[in-house]
Amino acid sequence: MAFKEKEDWQLHPIGGNTGQAYMGVKSNEKVFLKRNTSPFIAALSASGITPKLRWTQRTYSGDILTAQDWTEGDLLTKENMADTEVIKLIKDIHDSTYLLNMLRFVEGNVCRPLDLIDLYFNDLAPSLQNHQFFNQVIHDLEDSIDDDFYSVDYVVCHGDLNHNNFLVAADEQLYLVDWDNVRVADPLSDITLLLVQYFQPSEWMDWFEAYDFTVTDSFYKRVRWYSIINCLFLIKQYFNENRHHKLNEIVLLLKSIYEQ
Repeated sequence: MAFKEKEDWQLHPIGGNTGQAYMGVKSNEKVFLKRNTSPFIAALSASGITPKLRWTQRTYSGDILTAQDWTEGDLLTKENMADTEVIKLIKDIHDSTYLLNMLRFVEGNVCRPLDLIDLYFNDLAPSLQNHQFFNQVIHDLEDSIDDDFYSVDYVVCHGDLNHNNFLVAADEQLYLVDWDNVRVADPLSDITLLLVQYFQPSEWMDWFEAYDFTVTDSFYKRVRWYSIINCLFLIKQYFNENRHHKLNEIVLLLKSIYEQ
């Protein structure tokens, strides 16, 4: 596939859920190209959280194409998700006033608990829509939302914290990529998605202590709430991907958390 609007870059599709990412090649030069990524990518690049942004351009079709440095490196493994560097990077993002202000400026979307429930139901398969237990869980989540969920400081959340989105470059710089789900939200909505994928609940407090989270009654309530909704998101994802073994694992974890 040739892209004629920017100096004859040759585009080679690469993996991803959106089908909008490419390796761009011209002579001996390579860049990472993506269509219609968030304009927030400029702030992330300036902060060294993603590889350097090279240029952006609007195509004739109206899409926005962004180019970043092609970074050779390795993706993290599941075993890396408790590494100090991973926790520090996530905390630095959550604590960044600069990133928060920039995200509010370019998008302004705030994702509250009811927004996550709406997002869960968006394009939900009929068999999940009609699932008695999952609907009971959602009903109880709706009823348990109180002022504590709105009085917490909302931060920049990646929205898809998994090991495939962490890249260690050849110079050992750690990057967090794929920001299609970025939002302003409770930091626990971000962290619990990571935790339900990689750790048993008995291990969660070790991760929170490394993050240096303040533990309160509100904290425990919100950890339970966001871990449950993130289990439901994973059930939806694994169902769509026909990953039945992973789906069953998450259903068991959901029941364990919900029934506590």
